[in-house]
Amino acid sequence: MSEDKKEWWAEAYEQMQKLGYDYHYIDFASAKKELEFIERALDLKKGDRVLDLGCGNGRHSILLAELGYQVIGVDYSKSLLEMAKREAGKRDLDLELRCQDMLTLDESSLYDGVIILDGSFGIFTDSENEDIIRRVAKALKLGGKLLVQSYNPYYMALNQGREAEVEGDSTFIRETSFDIEQGAVVDNIIALDNITGKHQRINTRYYRAYTIPELKKISNRYSLGNLKVYGHDDDFYPKLELPFDVQEDMVMYLLLEKVN
Repeated sequence: MSEDKKEWWAEAYEQMQKLGYDYHYIDFASAKKELEFIERALDLKKGDRVLDLGCGNGRHSILLAELGYQVIGVDYSKSLLEMAKREAGKRDLDLELRCQDMLTLDESSLYDGVIILDGSFGIFTDSENEDIIRRVAKALKLGGKLLVQSYNPYYMALNQGREAEVEGDSTFIRETSFDIEQGAVVDNIIALDNITGKHQRINTRYYRAYTIPELKKISNRYSLGNLKVYGHDDDFYPKLELPFDVQEDMVMYLLLEKVN
């Protein structure tokens, strides 16, 4: 992706940051609560190679590296990666972080596990989203596993609304809707200056919310099988013991294995 033609997600991130949204806080507390699920789902063993696609500020990558895994974090945002590098340096961790568009991933049979979490999947076109699955499948070792977090389209189609979050002198109002024709969650974000009362609309954000049959069909094309789907508790933390509830779970966690 060229610098003169940024995708909507890159532009939205820059706009939010300029308006005071705090991306500099690394939420390790919530990441720790997700860590056991990630380890067990991927069936990781000490020394395994793990790829964190869309790693952001490194909240999962750093904790996984501390547990003795060989972690490679990939993200397009230089500023978020700098945060991750600083934190990894403080902890004296051997953590490889790459500033890279995940659509350029080109590796073969290197990883025991791959994670795509925190809204990093579904932000591209359908063909590009499928290409990411293809590239990940190629990068996985035989028997390696992919864990993907994705919006639950069945839930999002019936639960649309508005929420507000205060950051510094700004209030960010998020209006969520569901585009039935595109199968996408649509976020419209308005930034309100709490001092002047002025408001600014942030780029609309789109997240493709695939149905389970859609994801299964795409994955099977690239030798990813044995699909399992997990839900989350009331605090949105995933657990292997929690079956996916199509009516209650806002997001779903899909686990796939490279079978040949």
